[in-house]
Amino acid sequence: MRKYFIQICCAAILVALSSAAVSAQSLLPPTFGDWTIAQSSSAGPVTLDSATGENAAVMREYGFAAIEQQQYAHAGDTIVATLYRMNDPTAAYGAFTFLRTPDMRSSNLAKYAAIAPGHALIVVGNLLLELRGAKPTTDGEALQSLAASVSPKADRRPYPLIGDHLPDENLVVGSERYFVGPLATSKFTGFPANDWAGFNLGAEAILAKYRKGSQETMLLVIEYPTQQLAARQLPQVASVAASASSATPSAAHPLVTAKREAGLIMLAFARQPGKFAESVLSSVKFGHDVTWNEPSFKAKEPSINIMVVGAFVGTGVILMLAVISGLGFAILRVVTKIFFPGKVFDRPEHLEIIQLGLTGRRPNTKDIY
Repeated sequence: MRKYFIQICCAAILVALSSAAVSAQSLLPPTFGDWTIAQSSSAGPVTLDSATGENAAVMREYGFAAIEQQQYAHAGDTIVATLYRMNDPTAAYGAFTFLRTPDMRSSNLAKYAAIAPGHALIVVGNLLLELRGAKPTTDGEALQSLAASVSPKADRRPYPLIGDHLPDENLVVGSERYFVGPLATSKFTGFPANDWAGFNLGAEAILAKYRKGSQETMLLVIEYPTQQLAARQLPQVASVAASASSATPSAAHPLVTAKREAGLIMLAFARQPGKFAESVLSSVKFGHDVTWNEPSFKAKEPSINIMVVGAFVGTGVILMLAVISGLGFAILRVVTKIFFPGKVFDRPEHLEIIQLGLTGRRPNTKDIY
């Protein structure tokens, strides 16, 4: 009987643990808007490799934590929602820029969201939602409902600020690519996949495309925690840029110009020589942001009337405390003398008097009391 009881307890514990794990993993809602989970879906558990293929290594480089996928249906249409749970909002933003395709336009569904026919990407904290199907982009209210349903479970720490260094003029909107490792950097720049930029030192990078008429250039900004690290890494970065510049200018081997300002190293890629790349490079914002409407504190000295009244009030409080403490000690001494005479206070035998010896009479210690 005891053996069966132990087996039943173990089975119950395993079921509870498995259900808790499933509930902890599941972040996608059963419904959003008019869309509900398709009952006919028989797909097995999704993995990062099956969802992203050859890009799985790059997703892990950004900081992949878990993945979840559901198929939703409405009025005969189906969409597949994939939720990538990243380590932090920085990783989610990086994965968003990596998976975003050139045909996707920005959307106001979230701070970072992009939409194309049959494809949508939405960043919610450390969560990246990817939707594919016939109508994921036409039902904006449904997509907002989906983003709102996962928002309470998302990490709300801030996104990276390195994009603030990019010049705004002639920027191709949506061309930004954020990097935290060499794999993604190599995929979009063609540079070696080793850590020539110093990501192991805490560096982060962002790539953006600029276009003016027929001229086009790409700008890579690498930010380091300190200016000293940037200065130490500059020779290696310049060496990689020089090796690329020595090749014949083409789409695969563009001309590269390297420059350092404070804690930033900037690379400008150009398919042909010209001043446009130099102008973009010189427009990088490397200083600190200063705002005019920042709240400030202004010290105000009180008037003479308030100072005088405050002095009298403070003195009165001190006097009252002195009187109260004096009366309290007097009452304590009287009560002690009544109940413990000669044991706590008024002990002549323990009192010593230093005298000058002007007279020969010995002092009587009882005279003091």
